[in-house]
Amino acid sequence: MSGVNRRAEQRYGNLVNSMDFVTEQLGPIGKLIDRMRDNPAPPGSWRVTPPDELKKMLAAVQTKLTALKDTAVKYETELKTREWKV
Repeated sequence: MSGVNRRAEQRYGNLVNSMDFVTEQLGPIGKLIDRMRDNPAPPGSWRVTPPDELKKMLAAVQTKLTALKDTAVKYETELKTREWKV
């Protein structure tokens, strides 16, 4: 196997490992959001996004990450055999 293919396989492996790492980090974030309570702040002070909105954002991230993983699996052979372009 050529050096380009090894490099492409390594990059694909890094991509998969990175997606797995992010997926693992989303669990604790979800638990943190579950422990939050809505605490409205007075006008002009710092505000934190309400837990309900954070849950929606987290769900959207999980959906997009799943779609990215599915796409990576779909194109795995191509990603492992071709040189990646940025």
